[in-house]
Amino acid sequence: MDSFNKKELVLYQLKWLAIYLGCAFVISFLLPFPIDWAVAIPVFLLISLFRRKLLLKKLGVDRKSNAIDNNLKGVGDFFKSISSNAFDSTNYGSSHVKYYCMRCGNEHKKVACPKCGSKMKKIG
Repeated sequence: MDSFNKKELVLYQLKWLAIYLGCAFVISFLLPFPIDWAVAIPVFLLISLFRRKLLLKKLGVDRKSNAIDNNLKGVGDFFKSISSNAFDSTNYGSSHVKYYCMRCGNEHKKVACPKCGSKMKKIG
């Protein structure tokens, strides 16, 4: 990355920082205390959404694609797998994890090695 791109990135960040601070000052000076917080937070969220939309447009990502839906679906599947496996007794002692005794190398699933009695084990 050459210095021009770094300079451009810094200017881009400073531009958005100025926009956020400008909005904050305008809102805080025009509105009384509790109301300015209630207005500032949605304004900042809207600016962030607009900024993300601009960035996706700049990167060439189609807004109407199902990438967001697929990501949300993946997150949902992840939480479903956690909730279904958390109380499933068959997965509690999962068979893909293998424990080996660090002293003799015997594979076991007990607290202490049945061969030598050592409690030190590693996952293999």
